[in-house]
Amino acid sequence: MSAALHIEALVKRFATGKPAVDGVSFDVPAGEIVVLLGPSGCGKTTTLRCVAGLEHPTGGSISIGDRLVSAPERGILVPPRERDIGMVFQSYAVWPHMTVRQNVAYPLKHRRGKAGDVNAQVRETLELVGLGDYADRPVVSLSGGQMQRVALARSLVYRPQLLLLDEPLSNLDAKLRVRLRDELRRILKQTGMTGLYVTHDQAEAVVLGDRIGVMREGKLLQMASPDEIYNRPADSFVANFTGASNSLLGRVLGRSGERATIDLGAAGKLEAWTPQALAPGDAARVALRAENVRLGERGAVNGFSCRVMERRYQGVQTVYDVELGGQRLEALELGTAARHMQEGEIALTLPPETCWAYRDEGAAAHE
Repeated sequence: MSAALHIEALVKRFATGKPAVDGVSFDVPAGEIVVLLGPSGCGKTTTLRCVAGLEHPTGGSISIGDRLVSAPERGILVPPRERDIGMVFQSYAVWPHMTVRQNVAYPLKHRRGKAGDVNAQVRETLELVGLGDYADRPVVSLSGGQMQRVALARSLVYRPQLLLLDEPLSNLDAKLRVRLRDELRRILKQTGMTGLYVTHDQAEAVVLGDRIGVMREGKLLQMASPDEIYNRPADSFVANFTGASNSLLGRVLGRSGERATIDLGAAGKLEAWTPQALAPGDAARVALRAENVRLGERGAVNGFSCRVMERRYQGVQTVYDVELGGQRLEALELGTAARHMQEGEIALTLPPETCWAYRDEGAAAHE
């Protein structure tokens, strides 16, 4: 039966340097899927390995269900095999000399149950992952996507309390990865499994996660629903990492509630949402997504004139580089026809709710 995961002030320190995981806390309620998202080296995989028991935390605590499985200060460290977890890795990690059925049945050999129950569990799980007709095939005869389904079935067959997935789709080609990520969420939701999923792929995180935790340099910057992560990022790193590639520099003129007025210099004034306590005179960086830039429109708020510097037609969309008061912006417009001429002067609107102002901490904060 699925169980909740509770992580409190988790720290993992290796021999030298900064902690790999630095005071991370979050909960995963039973039946929910949480995705840890971030660049390489941000601590997401180390966090998952601490939950699995494959790394020994330096501090903090981890509980699965009502059971405390790790608390270094109290001398508690439950071995991985006793945590009742399933794990799916980047590599398929299947037994090459076995059939599909034998691979999936293997974990059940060390658990209680009659032979009839084992056969039924294997059959049911193979049907769940779409491999019901492949049970007696040698596992080495399968495609990469099918082998990853075998690995998933093997981790689900004994219905663990918690399923951990470490970038399980990264070895698949792009087309197969898209198809399998949709099916993976369906499978996990159908089983009611509690899942902790690690990835650096933003699209995967949005499709799979009930909530997404964005990590950087061992710290958890924001844990929220995909919609909130994408539309209300907590800081400029979260905004940039999830696709807000545009950045306008300015200075805060004033603030009212959650909206700040930013002086962009030659371009004029801009209204933007901000989650930070910005004060008049603060240097600010405004982040926004290319797809939220509205070309050919001049709104009553955040309406400007800009010049098209470059146009890149991509078939189903066109990307424009525009100049706004001496600063560059990228705008993306869907459609099979490019509407605006290069070197032309056009209207532009930046909807206030899609402009996010943060304290300017320099370019390093976005890397």
